[in-house]
Amino acid sequence: MLRHIKPTITIIFGAAIFAFGLTYFVVPHHLFEGGATGITLITYYLFNIPISLMNILINIPLFLLAWKIFGLRSLYSSLLGTIAVSVWLAIFEKIPLQFNLEGDLVVVALVAGVLLGVGLGVIFNAGGTTGGTDIVARILNKYTNISVGKLLFGLDFLILMLILIIFQDLRLVTYTLLFDFIVSRVIDLIGEGGYAGKGFMIITQKPMELAEKINEELGRGVTFISGQGYYSQKDLKIIYCIVARNEIVKMKEMIHTVDPMAFITITEAHEILGEGFTFPARDEVS
Repeated sequence: MLRHIKPTITIIFGAAIFAFGLTYFVVPHHLFEGGATGITLITYYLFNIPISLMNILINIPLFLLAWKIFGLRSLYSSLLGTIAVSVWLAIFEKIPLQFNLEGDLVVVALVAGVLLGVGLGVIFNAGGTTGGTDIVARILNKYTNISVGKLLFGLDFLILMLILIIFQDLRLVTYTLLFDFIVSRVIDLIGEGGYAGKGFMIITQKPMELAEKINEELGRGVTFISGQGYYSQKDLKIIYCIVARNEIVKMKEMIHTVDPMAFITITEAHEILGEGFTFPARDEVS
């Protein structure tokens, strides 16, 4: 029972943060947004139609169409997210609050980006969405070979271009792009759970010496992967190791000290789960 209640509460909580940021930071400073939220903002700025009402009106036909295509069960969390956002927007619209940021749109974009990013990140982590272009992208993805990510970017870009044409204010659209960038980065950070780092793949003539140094000085585990050089036909011990972001420079220096000729590839580790990251190493527990 608790397993089903927790995501619901989490989506409602995330929707509250999202709606708070939208109501008190985005709207008062006439910033914009991509997606369905961008359309609700256009109608609000032009015709003063409440954002909470327009959010529901835009999503009703989309949900009906998606219901026929995907079925109701797969849309539950999106429906919950959309309704929760609209309800919170309606509540905040009745509560007059002002935050004096002295008209500094850089600060506004930063605060709004963090709030909306946290709200959306919490909703996404719980398996929900806020409807709108998410649904349109899923429908188009079903009938095309275009990825959902590319479709979302394309839809958001079209809406921002529409905003630029209607309002002809490049300055505010530029700040909106900054704000949207911050939103996307915060969503990624929350999606990674805060445990993100870099993966090092190292080909060296001194694998044992380097592995011992990594283990002793960084306290990180090392995995040997068996490989073979194409030209030399020699067997290799390839080192694979994950480090935290604040250990990247030290890791590079360590490799260079042991073997300046080592071949290194560094990749993003978007989410790291396990010993040394999401729970302590065994020797720290005992």
